[in-house]
Amino acid sequence: MYRRSTILAVPPAAAFAAALSLAPVLPTAALAMPMGGSFTGRVDSQAPQVLGPNEVKLQQTASGINTGPGTPLDGARVQWVETVTLKNGQGPVQGTITFTTPGGTTSSLYRGTVTTDAQGRVTATGTYRDSAATGEFAGTKGKGSFSLAYTSKTEFAGQWQGEVTLPGQKSSKR
Repeated sequence: MYRRSTILAVPPAAAFAAALSLAPVLPTAALAMPMGGSFTGRVDSQAPQVLGPNEVKLQQTASGINTGPGTPLDGARVQWVETVTLKNGQGPVQGTITFTTPGGTTSSLYRGTVTTDAQGRVTATGTYRDSAATGEFAGTKGKGSFSLAYTSKTEFAGQWQGEVTLPGQKSSKR
């Protein structure tokens, strides 16, 4: 049997990944630049499927807020949609994270590993790559890594860091 606390403490791991995509538009040619931030989130829904003894597959959604420092993603709403497969509290996670601001959205695909330690603490680490963006973020490309830790059975906090290439700014017609 799997522990209930393990099921309820599975992190939506991609939240950090998408945050890189929301960088501001540069007035010159597109350049790759380092960027990072942090986020908090809460599991909104979870659908477990028992696969075997001590093994479960979870499809879950989560939502939260991203903070900078000093990026266009400060205060962005973040949504995670992911699948986690755990055996004895360990296993892969993959999903999509989407950041939404008044100026547009950016989404990233992410993959990582979920780990539960002997005390029941749940963490996740992994990588992400931007997959789509709209509005002022259209054309933004980024990739990087993330890490997170659950602070309760349904709440988590984490960080992301990576490189972002921003699209060039369109010239004005003044």
